[in-house]
Formats: sequence, C-alpha cells, structure tokens
Amino acid sequence: MNFLKRAILAVTRRKGKSVIMFVIFAAIANMVLAGLAIQHATEYASVLARQKLGGQLTLRYDMQSAMQKARTAGEQRPRIQSEPVTEEMGKMIAGQKSISGYNYIVNANGLAQGFTAVTAEETQQENTGSDNQPQGRGGFESGGNFVIPDVTVTGVSSSKLVDSFSNGEAKMINGRAITPTDADKKVALIEKNLAEQNTLKVGSKIKVQAARSEDAVEYSIVGIYETSGSSSSTGQGMRNLPFTEPYNRIFTDYKSAIPLKTVTTDTGIESGGIDQAVFFVDDPKNIETVQADAKSMKIDWGKFTLDANDQAYKQMMGPIENVASFSMTVVYIVAIAGAVILALVLMLSVKERMYETGVLLSMGEGKLKIIAQYVAEVLVIAVVAFSLSVFTGKFIAQGVGNTLLQREITVVQQEGNNNPAGPGGGFQGMRGGWFGGQSQNSYQAIDSLNVQITASEVEQMLAAGLLILIAGTILPAGTVMRFKPKTMLTKAA
Repeated sequence: MNFLKRAILAVTRRKGKSVIMFVIFAAIANMVLAGLAIQHATEYASVLARQKLGGQLTLRYDMQSAMQKARTAGEQRPRIQSEPVTEEMGKMIAGQKSISGYNYIVNANGLAQGFTAVTAEETQQENTGSDNQPQGRGGFESGGNFVIPDVTVTGVSSSKLVDSFSNGEAKMINGRAITPTDADKKVALIEKNLAEQNTLKVGSKIKVQAARSEDAVEYSIVGIYETSGSSSSTGQGMRNLPFTEPYNRIFTDYKSAIPLKTVTTDTGIESGGIDQAVFFVDDPKNIETVQADAKSMKIDWGKFTLDANDQAYKQMMGPIENVASFSMTVVYIVAIAGAVILALVLMLSVKERMYETGVLLSMGEGKLKIIAQYVAEVLVIAVVAFSLSVFTGKFIAQGVGNTLLQREITVVQQEGNNNPAGPGGGFQGMRGGWFGGQSQNSYQAIDSLNVQITASEVEQMLAAGLLILIAGTILPAGTVMRFKPKTMLTKAA
C-alpha cells in the first residue's frame, strides 16, 4: 500500500489524535502569524508616525552652558546676556538636504497703542483704579517705572510653520498667513477676539510699543486667526495678566518684531535679535546626521546649541516599538514551545505505533517511507490548520496588537503624569506660552494598529510551521527507527 494512502487512512481513523494535532497546529500557526502581522503593522505605523511628526531642530543661544561657565569662573551671581541667532547661521544649517523648511522666531511683548488688549474679568477688577480706568497696561510711566505689558508679539518667517498653526490649535479664518517674503514689511496676524473687540479687520493698522522703551512699530493686518488655546500662566502672581492671554498674541514678520524685543546690556537697553531658528527635518531618523554635519559649520558651538525637538516622536514610537519587540518575542517563544510540544506528542504517538512500525519493517517497508508516512500525516493536518489560520490570524493579531498598544500607551501616560513638567520644566512652558516660542508639537498618539495579513507573513508562517512539524516528526521517529523489527514487536507486545 502506498505510504500516502496509509497516511490519509491513519488521520481519518485516529480522529481524537487528529483533532489534538489540529488544535496544536492551529494555535502555533495563529500565534506565529499574529506575531509576524503585528511586527509588520508596527513597522508601517512607525513610517506613518515619522511622516506625521517629522523632526525639529532648534538653534538657540546655550544659556545653560553660559551659566555653568560663569559659575566655574567664580561668579556668584552671574549676569548672562544671550546672543541672537543670525540669519547666516540659519542659512548654513538650512542648506542641508534633509531640511525641509525652517522658521525664525523672535519673542517680544509690548503695549497696545490705539487699541485695547483682551482682558479677563478678574484682571480688570484687580487692575482697575478708583476712576475705573485700567492701570498697569505696560511700558514706562512718567516716573520711569516699568509696568506690565499687555500683548505678546511673536515674530516669524512663516506662520504656517508655527506649532499652534501646524497642530490645529490655531487656524486662519480671514486673510492670509505670513510668509518669508513678508520679512521687514511690518505685517501682522491678530486673534479673532482681539479683532472683534477693537473692530479691526484685514487691512487695518495697529501700533505696538516696546515694553521697555518708547520704540513702536505700526503693523498692517494681513490675516485674522482663531485659537483654541488657553492662558499658559501657572504662577499665582501671573494669573490672568493680559500678555499671557492667547487672544493677545500677535504674529508679525520676524524682522519687524526685533525693534520690540529689548534687552538690558552694560550700555543700557538695546534691541534684541532672533531668539531661535527652528529647522524641520524630513525624517526624525535623519536628526543625528543633520546635527553631526552642523558641527563642522562655522558656528560658535561653545555659545550656541542645536537641540533635537523629537520628544513627541519618541513618546509616540515608544509604545509601538515595545509592542513590536514583544510580538517578535512571542513568535520565538511560540515556535520553540510549539516544536517541543509537538515533538512530545509525536513521540508518544510513534511509540504507541511501535507494533505497526515493526510490522511494516518486517514486511520490507523502508524506514524512509515509514518516516515519510508520519510526516505526511502531520502535513495533512497542518495544511488544514494553516489554511484556517490565514483567516483567523488577522482578527487575533488585531485584537492582541491593539490591547498591547493600549497598555503601553497607558504606561507612558502614567509616567508622563508623574513628570508633568517634562524636560526643561516650567521654563519651557513659559517660553512656549507667554512669549510664543516654538514648542514641541502636540499630536494624538497612535492608539491602534492596522493589521493586515500579507503574502509575506503567510510565507514566513508556512516556513516556520513546516520547519517545526518536520523537526517534530523526524526526531521522535528517528529514535524509534534505530530498533530492529524484532525488538519493536517485542517491546510492543
């Protein structure tokens, strides 16, 4: 009788054992396929994350390094004067092929001249004198005393590249955005509430005075935007001050914002310069290359620093990478455990069939054909189990992958809650909120995986499954085949 025919008859007659083998194969196939599919889905998700987030590098004066040098030099109360970023520095770094765009940022604040800032009710009550006229609007009074400013001015080379616009917190509702061609044209974007309160529209003029000098700049409004942001002031003493309100944030071209940015020097109060240049990298994985290339440029890296602003990418990719690593671990564990379990089951089955094996050998059947029969029996069951797993594996992988990802996201969120200030603490929040600095984008984490079973995963699953079942069949069969037919019949009797 042909060994293939004997294999089919053996499978149909031993229904109980065939069902057990089917369950084992189906479990192994589904878990291996799920692991491979999750791995593929995480790779795809990482590509989407990189495309969605990009990467940022920020060139700024290294204040921390300057403070450390001053203390090392023995200064007890060092007074550090930051140096502005120059356009030459920005153009050198922006010339790299991985840079997709860049934005100059100038952070200033000042006095509204000829219009009024949007003020919270609590602030109006606290800053209103006996004559019910607002007090402390900012600037210099006749006695030369400094008072609090009431508007924030953010100078940019491109408003579209500002975080609040790119992440949807702010959106244009009228007019146009600020572009690099607007440099030194004295153009401005104002918030909708500020525009409505002062009956301003596109084409209107507004004047802003520097907070620490009498210098003023008149701007032409080219656009009106709407923000969903809220005041970022956290200190009790700074609560509800006008210049911390997002409605009082005015975006201008960066060159015309510089006269409003005043700094104190040894010779008095002078105009500042560009606070930072933000570079957008086409892919976060190229950030280190850009940083390394920039180090060879003629920039005083003892004073300036080029920081990677890829925290959002790392936070988003952390859970995905953990899931990918776990999925591959599952594949290895299932493959090894499956091979061991299968080998044990087959070993028991082969030993139980020792009499049958002895008879076949006595009848002149070759050992290779007998082993081929056992392999064929397993293959018949495996083909059915593997075929079914192609349909069920996707659902298992989708459920397992999303559950693991949600668990990883929860862990990251809990860690974030334990350290809410993040790198830089409150200072970074102050720069990003009050003075309009370029801060880390806020993006929604990828909380689900799009799992698809492709031909690649099926091929890998079949290769792994065949390797497991062939090894699991030949090894135990080989231990029995070393006996002679007479010995087999005697042991089976």
